[in-house]
Amino acid sequence: MNEHPSMQTALVLGLGLSGSAAAELAARSGVKAVILDERETPALLERAAGFRDRGIEVFLNWREPRWNRPADFAVISPGIGPASVLGRLAAALEAPVLSEIEYGFLHSSCPIVAITGTNGKTTTTELVAHCLRRAGRRAAAAGNIGVPLCEAVLKGGDLDALAVEVSSFQLERIERFAPLAAAVLNLTPDHLDRYPSCDEYYRAKMRLFRNLRRAASIVLRHDLAALPQVREALPADGSAPVTFSSTPGDPADFFLDADHWLCCLEDGRPHRLLNRADLKLRGRHNVENVLAAMALCRVLGVAPAVLAEAVKRFAPSPHRLELVAVRDGVQYINDSKATNPDSLIRALEAMADELRGGILLIAGGLDKGLDFAAVPPILARCRVREAFLIGKNREALAKQWNGAVSCRMFVSMSAAVDAACEAARPGDAVLLSPGCASFDMFTDYADRGRVFCESVKRRIGE
Repeated sequence: MNEHPSMQTALVLGLGLSGSAAAELAARSGVKAVILDERETPALLERAAGFRDRGIEVFLNWREPRWNRPADFAVISPGIGPASVLGRLAAALEAPVLSEIEYGFLHSSCPIVAITGTNGKTTTTELVAHCLRRAGRRAAAAGNIGVPLCEAVLKGGDLDALAVEVSSFQLERIERFAPLAAAVLNLTPDHLDRYPSCDEYYRAKMRLFRNLRRAASIVLRHDLAALPQVREALPADGSAPVTFSSTPGDPADFFLDADHWLCCLEDGRPHRLLNRADLKLRGRHNVENVLAAMALCRVLGVAPAVLAEAVKRFAPSPHRLELVAVRDGVQYINDSKATNPDSLIRALEAMADELRGGILLIAGGLDKGLDFAAVPPILARCRVREAFLIGKNREALAKQWNGAVSCRMFVSMSAAVDAACEAARPGDAVLLSPGCASFDMFTDYADRGRVFCESVKRRIGE
């Protein structure tokens, strides 16, 4: 366990996955916790009842005065923004407020490999854990991937490493979180509904480096060191970052060569690991994810040959360019994890590389204050024949995209799927890649992807 001050009473802000895991860890550690949320959904009511049955106090109304008592510290869930009710309450507390990953780290004795970036975090985190296991290490994936770090700590086990996906939200309140190795995959605008500028968002990401010890390793995409937010965050006394790039010719440590081989430098000389054709992951962006994962595992001592074999066996998770079905020559692809314009563009480029036909794109959702101006030129270049727009920002997208592609608007996923299926021809793909958050119509991106898959299977009769 990492050394931390004596903490006997805690206020846990949020009763979602992260808050629940933090409350469980507090209780397991002998800390008296009080849980506070501002919602009364059926799921939270059921979860609250479970905690109350064990004598843990839960309040789902912040106006209830009984929760407001002195605490040694608070733990805040990453989804609670500073402008929300609970975020404002956290700012007014006199006690220190920890992020959930900070609290989990303070109770962990396991080396942590941390991965952040705007896109590709989940795939890379899963791939790192997979490669470490194939190398005989006891490893697991945790963090923003859906298993809170506190939950991973609770599960215990004699692990050699934890691959932890970390978001900007989780990094906002870290003070001692110090991974053994840390990677930044990419940085593009996102979450501008939470941050006042891209600069603030990038700086939140770069907090990942603030506590790194001298022996820690850093993995970066080749071009990121040119960004001032990255350059300023790199430790002055650390070793040079290990770099990766999917652009042939870039002077990176892990790279894609002109013959589509994924390579690494060994003793200053290029060493071919595997060919891009061997990957089960689609798209150039996933080549970068693989290169980053291999770089992280290599600095942890995994042999190149073991890495190559492990990557060949790795299959993508659901909702990430997931092939749902093929019927009458039409592919149905679920990329519900695409929650910003950059991830949408990456999906379009990946599909256009593979298809002989066109793309019927289902997009739209909850706007996060992001600029979609870069998307219209990509629509034509990637052969998007029609856009089927859903969600709260469908009208705004239709107005912006109409000059580039024919757009239709729908109030439900099933209606959009029906229309896209009718328009599809052999050689085409019906692609769900929303480019937006899901919370206007769905519980989360996984729920959105599930509804898409169900709608497709109903429509094509599977």
